[in-house]
Amino acid sequence: MTKIFSISLLFIFSFLHASERNIVDSISENQRLQKLNELVVASQLSNNLLDYENLTLFAPLDDAFAALSAKTYYGYLKEKNKDQLQSLINFHFVEGEFTTENVKDTINTKSINGLDLEIKKTNGILYVNGAEVVESNIKFSKGVIHLTNRVLIPK
Repeated sequence: MTKIFSISLLFIFSFLHASERNIVDSISENQRLQKLNELVVASQLSNNLLDYENLTLFAPLDDAFAALSAKTYYGYLKEKNKDQLQSLINFHFVEGEFTTENVKDTINTKSINGLDLEIKKTNGILYVNGAEVVESNIKFSKGVIHLTNRVLIPK
């Protein structure tokens, strides 16, 4: 009985801790988002992201960034490409909270940089512009994160 109580408390505290973290901390603490974290830091958008009241992040896993060529990935990190990097990062964020529960079919919306995004639910799986959400509904203090299998490239 004590063991079940201890496990329950651990679960509750870990959930509360997760929902207290802001978006920047949530990205940096997730070991599967280290490439995204590197780009967020380089883009100098951290403070801007903290200003939003409610966000959904479609976060590409490190494996998704590995699918980009090294030239493309490291090209984003060059100072002369900072505007492109900021556009790339902002393209993965949507104002509002879109969860697997409140997306019923297809939602056309805009990313925080004003570009079109299509969030679609098919057979219980979320997709954003064709990228599959492989893990969903990771809470942070002002929204939710979905881990995706592809990097969304703004056009």
